[in-house]
Amino acid sequence: MDKSLKYYLCGPMSGCPQFNIPLFDQVTAVLRADGYTIVSPAERDTYETRLGALASEQGCHADLSIAETYGDMLARDMKILADEVDGIILLPGWAKSNGAKVEAYIGLCTGCIFGYYSKGKVKPYKKNQVAGVVAGELNSRFKRT
Repeated sequence: MDKSLKYYLCGPMSGCPQFNIPLFDQVTAVLRADGYTIVSPAERDTYETRLGALASEQGCHADLSIAETYGDMLARDMKILADEVDGIILLPGWAKSNGAKVEAYIGLCTGCIFGYYSKGKVKPYKKNQVAGVVAGELNSRFKRT
């Protein structure tokens, strides 16, 4: 992976204890120490939102007493993906997260490159693998209707 590029960290948040912020923070620190430029959605929250998220045992948006909605946060992240980054680093569990799959789709549409984080390292991840996960989600949703 090209360390001169800027990467967005993508993984499950909703439904995870503390919205998975401790993992996002840990991975961000590891990758920055290794020379990567990282944009973490966990760092883009307001102070109040971050405090509420860290206090949430279930990672449920109803636990947050903030003015921002899930849609507000998702819109902010879509703008980051479209305007600020060159690539996406996927965290374990990303393929089970609706939000992460939406982010991956936007990354595909905007020409991002992809990597997968595991055990302190980032390995290249093929776009067709990402597209397969996104397409599988779409196919399963259309079968239900």
